Amino acid sequence: MKSQRRWLLILNMTFNMVMGFILPVNTIFIHKNLHEPLTTAGFALMIYSILMMVGNALGGVMFDRFSKRWTLYIGYFISVFSLIVMSFHHIWPSYVVYLILLGFGMGISYTAINAYTALAAEQMVGDSRIIFNNMYLAANLGIAIGSTAVGFIFNASIFLTFFIPVLIFILCIIILAFKANIFEEQNEHKASSGHSVTDDVEDPRIKIGFRRFRLNIIILCIAILIVWIGYSQWDSNMSVYMLNKGFTTREYGLTFTINAGSLLIIQPLMNRVVSKIFKYLKTQLLLGISIMGLSFLILPTAKTYMAFVISMLIVTVGESMVFPTIPALLSKFSTNKNRGTFQSFYSMFGSLGRALGPYVGSLVVTWLTFGHMFYAITIMMLLIAATMTGIKELE
Repeated sequence: MKSQRRWLLILNMTFNMVMGFILPVNTIFIHKNLHEPLTTAGFALMIYSILMMVGNALGGVMFDRFSKRWTLYIGYFISVFSLIVMSFHHIWPSYVVYLILLGFGMGISYTAINAYTALAAEQMVGDSRIIFNNMYLAANLGIAIGSTAVGFIFNASIFLTFFIPVLIFILCIIILAFKANIFEEQNEHKASSGHSVTDDVEDPRIKIGFRRFRLNIIILCIAILIVWIGYSQWDSNMSVYMLNKGFTTREYGLTFTINAGSLLIIQPLMNRVVSKIFKYLKTQLLLGISIMGLSFLILPTAKTYMAFVISMLIVTVGESMVFPTIPALLSKFSTNKNRGTFQSFYSMFGSLGRALGPYVGSLVVTWLTFGHMFYAITIMMLLIAATMTGIKELE
């Protein structure tokens, strides 16, 4: 089982390494290299995120009803094909067509990796939250490595910017070819006790009640959407806000380095402390979302760089409690027959939040001010945090 979790961590880190490669340079490449307006670049990225959301949904259904490993294979194959074309043929408008196709393929892969993680968590003896926390840490490490590397590679070669992710995904395909059986193996402890991990003891919907169970899922999906609409401001409109305040692009980028670096310290601490303090996952979500929301209150009056750093550090504390916990709670509500579909909810609404966030934020800033946007995010997050009390969670 340790081998299973180790290879899943590697697949998750490499997937997010590609995300770190692709996402930071898309707007710059479309605007500066392909000479398209910023609005066009923003629209292209929104469609990319929407197609990723479609891939998330399809990936969940395929994982549950078709084939676990072939769902991941298909996602990788689509992504590799798109990236190969983008490496050799990065001109407008074909570039954006293959970018959107890449989003679709990566959406399928992402859900499959999350669903495999949920299967591994279900088979664990002990606190299954640990694997979700470790996966989140691996994802952030991958993004940090990818985004740091692409800063140097993009200036040197557009070809390598898109072809290195091809090599990374080919490595993942090779890993999957040789280690797929490990991902689907049963927990020896449970198997020896006479219980098959593929047999569901009882559907959580029956224990919770169908109406209350449906409310649980609705609350969680809305929470994912709102949290990502707020969090995505750091990836988009915050750059304009900081530049308007007189800070440099380098200083803006450094906040993400601080985020990734501090997470390496904060996340292991959360692994040890939070799981012992909070009995229910919903309580952890309530506190984490509230912390994320309150962090935005620093920004309207921020005048020094340290104020932005403090805001980012507070966000990091909150996200370390929220982002690994949501898929863990979804896994708790699912069975072995629908685990892929339930994990796709997290991927889908996260993608939708990342698609809508920059656009919605820019509208608020255009019609009102940055301050209004930050206050609105705080209010929305505090309200959705309060709804966590309405979730009925099994012990």
